[in-house]
Amino acid sequence: MRKKSLLALLLALMMVMSGCALVTVDQTADNAQVIVDVNGETVTKRQVTNVVNNTISQNQYMNQMYAMFGMTANYPTDSATIIPQVISYYVEHLVSVQKAKELGLDQFTEEETAEINEHAQEDWQSYLSQVASNYFPGLNLEGEELEAEAQKYIEEYSLATRENFVESATSEKLLEKLEAETVKDVTVSEEDLENLLAEKVAADQETYTATPASYGVAVSNGTATYYAPAGYRHVKHILVKLTDDDSAAITEKQTALTEANTALTTAQSALENAAEDADKEALQAAIDEAQKAVEEAQKAVDEATEAAFANIQEKTDEIYALATAEGADFDALVKEYSEDSDSAPETYVVNESSTVFVEPFVTAAMALENIGDVSEPVRTTYGYHIIKYVADVEEGPVTLDAVRETIEAEALQTKKDTTYEEAVSSWIEAADVKTYPEKIN
Repeated sequence: MRKKSLLALLLALMMVMSGCALVTVDQTADNAQVIVDVNGETVTKRQVTNVVNNTISQNQYMNQMYAMFGMTANYPTDSATIIPQVISYYVEHLVSVQKAKELGLDQFTEEETAEINEHAQEDWQSYLSQVASNYFPGLNLEGEELEAEAQKYIEEYSLATRENFVESATSEKLLEKLEAETVKDVTVSEEDLENLLAEKVAADQETYTATPASYGVAVSNGTATYYAPAGYRHVKHILVKLTDDDSAAITEKQTALTEANTALTTAQSALENAAEDADKEALQAAIDEAQKAVEEAQKAVDEATEAAFANIQEKTDEIYALATAEGADFDALVKEYSEDSDSAPETYVVNESSTVFVEPFVTAAMALENIGDVSEPVRTTYGYHIIKYVADVEEGPVTLDAVRETIEAEALQTKKDTTYEEAVSSWIEAADVKTYPEKIN
């Protein structure tokens, strides 16, 4: 994913579909007032206010979207907060572009120019689609017809043009080159790596000591971990799955059981809330009937479940015999017989508090007394599991060598980011920057 430049961000904000930006003759002089001046290069009031207004609109939209899902967002929607941010963005952008040009980075190769044009065209086409869907969705236009109709609308209402997108992509590439040039000599030392690892170890130790189950969740999710709490072990398993037909049959019976329980709850509620003169005997009879339906539905679930496991019992017994035979190669049996997903890890980490796995799996895995022990087949909702206890997870911090690649990449990126931010700050400090926020109403 390419890194968006400041101008790309500003243009994106201006493209939010919140209405056109018509300028009347009376407003022309006011809109032309300079709000930002960086070494003689200026940004007008109209440019700043367009971005401010559209930022407010977008932030209001984001807050509403979060609210629709019952969440709270705090995107600022007041101009007093947003105006200084927009001015700061413009200052940083102008200073950075000027610095890049000073270094001669605006001389693009043919390959870079082609990349700029490709990105600009992609964004332009996406923008045309937004214009079409927001302003004339009923026309169902595509290709050249879409571009022609959208272009007319863009010209009529002074919306962003294709040239704006080319300018944005060009600035994006320019700033990308500037950052690369600025951080090209940045390296990290062994001390940097050790310090970062120590921070991560301390954070993980605090988290996983307080909530050991979160360690298992992190490992299951593929999240890097830097400290292991006590009590975890590595296990492998062979899964013999229930057949698809049997799983479907159980699900069908369970759905019927859920419906029966719902009906029972409704009947019980009807009796509890009945008026004094209600027919209590009839209401109780309805409860009795609903209770009988629940019992019958539960029996159907149990029968379907037993039938499903009976259908894989012979296969499971054969595999279990192979797994417990003297000299058995459990890894080879996993590869040959396990029906776990292709994305399943070679080993799982489990402890008594594990929440990643179903309870029977955890209980059986933790019941194995010695490394190398193999469990009897364990029933879960997935089928039969044959589990082997293969090793303990060593409590404590990981070594630097074990996570060197990950730590080094993060430390280097962090140092590059800091170096570039400090460089930009120094360029701004050295520049002749004048801002006039008081001119914005």
